[in-house]
Amino acid sequence: MVGAVAVTSGDIRLEVGIAKSRLAESLSLHSHSSWSLRVGSTKEAKMVPSLVAADAGKKPSGMVAASALPSSQGVAETAALGAPAVSLEKVVADSSELVASDGSGSVLKNGIEGIRDMARRQRTGSSPTTFSAKFVPFSPGQETDEEYSLDEVIYRSKTGMLLDVQHDMEALKRAGDGNYWKNLFDSRVGKTTWPYGSGVWSKKEWVLPEIDDDDIVSLFEGNSNLFWAERFGKEVLDMTDLWVKHCGISHTGSFKDLGMTVLVSQVNRLRRLGKPLLGVGCASTGDTSAALSAYCAATGIPALVFLPANKISIAQLVQPIANGALVLSMDTDFDGCMRLIRQVTSELPIYLANSLNSLRLEGQKTAAIEILQQFDWEVPDWVIVPGGNLGNIYAFYKGFYMCKELGLVDRMPRLVCAQAANANPLYRAFKNGWETFQPIKALPTFASAIQIGDPVSIDRAIYALSQADGIVEEATEQEIMDACAQADKSGMFTCPHTGVALVALQKLRQRGVIGRNDRTVVVSTAHGLKFTQSKVEYHSSGLPAITSQFANPPISVADDLDSIMDVLRQKLSLK
Repeated sequence: MVGAVAVTSGDIRLEVGIAKSRLAESLSLHSHSSWSLRVGSTKEAKMVPSLVAADAGKKPSGMVAASALPSSQGVAETAALGAPAVSLEKVVADSSELVASDGSGSVLKNGIEGIRDMARRQRTGSSPTTFSAKFVPFSPGQETDEEYSLDEVIYRSKTGMLLDVQHDMEALKRAGDGNYWKNLFDSRVGKTTWPYGSGVWSKKEWVLPEIDDDDIVSLFEGNSNLFWAERFGKEVLDMTDLWVKHCGISHTGSFKDLGMTVLVSQVNRLRRLGKPLLGVGCASTGDTSAALSAYCAATGIPALVFLPANKISIAQLVQPIANGALVLSMDTDFDGCMRLIRQVTSELPIYLANSLNSLRLEGQKTAAIEILQQFDWEVPDWVIVPGGNLGNIYAFYKGFYMCKELGLVDRMPRLVCAQAANANPLYRAFKNGWETFQPIKALPTFASAIQIGDPVSIDRAIYALSQADGIVEEATEQEIMDACAQADKSGMFTCPHTGVALVALQKLRQRGVIGRNDRTVVVSTAHGLKFTQSKVEYHSSGLPAITSQFANPPISVADDLDSIMDVLRQKLSLK
């Protein structure tokens, strides 16, 4: 599968070949290219990693000087799956049109310095970070000496447990108290300074502290809207302090961007370190594939996506296609896609991007920190999170926990995980007091991204909810669509997963568990524009087994004033 690695002074050559499996053959057919990774140096210029797709049967020759490369990071062009083959000679030719380096390492074009170059210049001569993180088995309360570098390609412990990213909390505490971290994070909000303009990378020291800024792949994700759901809270729930954290206001329209910037950045680092990674792959119910494909496309890393056929919206399907990913549509559900992608990533040098990979959660936890920032570091009473594969509920717990442990706040909110009744294995475990957990066969649900019956992060979720005095609730399909319609009429435009969380809130409010004046945050995980078809069918009363009691269809009217006035008098109660 992977050829020999020869290392000599100033010259490293790594040839990556793909096993002749059926998938590998399809990858080859899809890309119409062969792959080679070469690192070397010459007397004239320092050489950098170059991953080049050459025309089939044509052997690339020569090396490219860092100052001649078209990227300010000094990295060669990387061919994406499905993109036209790019020859080494073309890279050199294209790079000749760029302005050469000014001698300080910053590549300039038309005399203008890019933000990545500026950040590189500003940190020249600065001391290396004293912060660190590592993989450890996820085994709360159990002693273990098993640990791994984040630069290792590993997803589970020796005994098959999930891994967790463990930070050096003592080093973070030595850096400063809670006020130090609050002031640092607040100082970066809304800036374009690389990479801190991102809501994720503004907390870099708590995410991937050791990654070089040049390796970060960011679309300035995060910093999403936290808005007061005033009318919905007052009229539907009799609540005064209801808020919605709209993580769907992001580059690809979902919270998955928060985790994917971290994972793809680490893959970018690993490839620069010479790890023989062909690309990144995931199983997805829609949003994960959109985020993965976008971030891979942004830096030129091939992306492979396994999707369950006819189980995601067209808006979700078109995103990875448009971003150039290799998309395989399969006659199975998400759990089947997950099983297959795990088999593939164990056979081929493709990095697994699902939330089984704990790097994703490091980015997702920053949404919890953002909520505290947006409340001026006051802690809400409740945070309600939709749950499918269940990594996100643990990510929110971890973000709140780190803030409490490092002195930014003095308590944590109570957590609620909301599940669709058609895919509710966590709810069933909660109802039996966490005594047993049984995977189920998830049934179709409008909340398609959480249609998961065998969640990977079940242990993480149970731990988080146990530690945060948490609750699990469920929502039927009728309840989901009605909650979305009611929320939309108050000015929101919700995805069905947000509808699941709103139903959970309604039920807890009705039982008096959540009080009228409790500060409550509902996490909206995706943008409603990804799910317009179900909204159209609801408002046209076209959904089987669903009563559209809050439907608001358009009214057909003749094109004359009298007809229009008749309708207006009736609907507006005019005399």
